[in-house]
Amino acid sequence: MGIVIVSTYPNKKSISKIANMIVNKGLAACVNYTKINSVYAWKKKTENAEEFLALFKTTAKTKELLKKEIAKTHPYKVPEIVELKVDSVNTSYQIWLMNSTRKAKPKKRNNASKR
Repeated sequence: MGIVIVSTYPNKKSISKIANMIVNKGLAACVNYTKINSVYAWKKKTENAEEFLALFKTTAKTKELLKKEIAKTHPYKVPEIVELKVDSVNTSYQIWLMNSTRKAKPKKRNNASKR
C-alpha cells in the first residue's frame, strides 16, 4: 500500500534540503513540494504565511522511519506530520515505490565476532 506523509515547511531551502536527504536515505521514493498560502492559529493569533507544502511518497514498511526523520529534522517547533493512506495505486507505480524505498535491514547481533 502507498502512503503519503504531508508536512509544511517555512521556505524552499529547508524543504529542498530535507527532501533530498529523505530520498537519498530511501525513506521516500519521491517528495513533491510547492509554495502555498496558509492561515492558521498560533499562540492565540491568526497567522497568514507563505509556506511550502510537502508530499512524501513512501510505503507502509518505511513510514515510521520517515515520520521519525521528519520530526527530527523539521525546523518548526510543532511540525505537521500527517499520514494519508492510499487505497488505490496503479501497479507499476506501486512497484516503483517499493523498489525506491529502503527495505528493512536485519539487525546486527551484538555478540557477533569480528574477524
